[in-house]
Amino acid sequence: MKAMFEMPETITYALPEEIGNTELFVGRKKEFDYYLGDWYYYLVNNMAQSQAIVARRKKGKTAFLQRLFNILWSCPETGVVPFYFSVKEMNVTLAEFAKVFFSAFVNQWIGYMERKRELIANPLNFVRLKELIEDRELKRIFDSIKEFERVGNWGLMWETAARLPFETAVAKKCKIVQILDEFQNINAYILDERGNTIDTMSGTYLDLAEKREAPLIISGSEVQGLLEIVRRLTARFKVRTLGNLPEDEAKEAIRRYAKASRTKINEQAEEKIWNLTQGDPLYIRALMQSEHNATKDYTNEDNIISTYT
Repeated sequence: MKAMFEMPETITYALPEEIGNTELFVGRKKEFDYYLGDWYYYLVNNMAQSQAIVARRKKGKTAFLQRLFNILWSCPETGVVPFYFSVKEMNVTLAEFAKVFFSAFVNQWIGYMERKRELIANPLNFVRLKELIEDRELKRIFDSIKEFERVGNWGLMWETAARLPFETAVAKKCKIVQILDEFQNINAYILDERGNTIDTMSGTYLDLAEKREAPLIISGSEVQGLLEIVRRLTARFKVRTLGNLPEDEAKEAIRRYAKASRTKINEQAEEKIWNLTQGDPLYIRALMQSEHNATKDYTNEDNIISTYT
């Protein structure tokens, strides 16, 4: 395992990014310098602390996490395997959640090891997954989860699935980076056998967040909910905030969104939009893609003001 990370010559977009047009992703140099610099060094030296990235909706947090996944996925020689999972904002039983989590991990693990992008973009569901699994240990765990479901032991289903990334990292002598997005939902939407919400689901990670072989990067757009979870999981996570883009990155984003939306701009327009948005990705995107941007000409300052207001 290399102690220093080297960026790949080209990024393989195995995980489809929600940003859509990958050219529209700009910046986050500070964050990448940390996660692919010091944190990566700590990771390969078995010292990395789990992380919590806090940002409100549309700040670019998911775009950053998905790009981080794709960068790591593009470097199979490192022995650092990324795993991305987003906790959905919908009610689901603990049994189903365990199967979905297990399936996501196994698809991504095999996809990474065998360089099969299709397993990241179009993963097999739990029912079809067995035909994909050749590893004896993974087959054994798959059968265990099915047996626990048969006897109605949902708790063991989840414990088995949740521990799998860590146990795989230990067994295969690699590192796994668990990127769990919208993590605040884990205490709000998972239901027990009686249909009651299990509001202590995050407690699973009291132990697992300490595992240096498979540390977590959790994130969430419901800031208070995520911070409450982090407080419960005392000292397990280092909290980092994802803010607006700095001026140079914001202006690059303005130029790229202008090109993508066929909007004319000049240096004065860049400066005006920077002053209005202060580098907030949501407002930059909204200004360029707004239906009120009818003129497609922001070299006239009045058009910017008209769209913005």
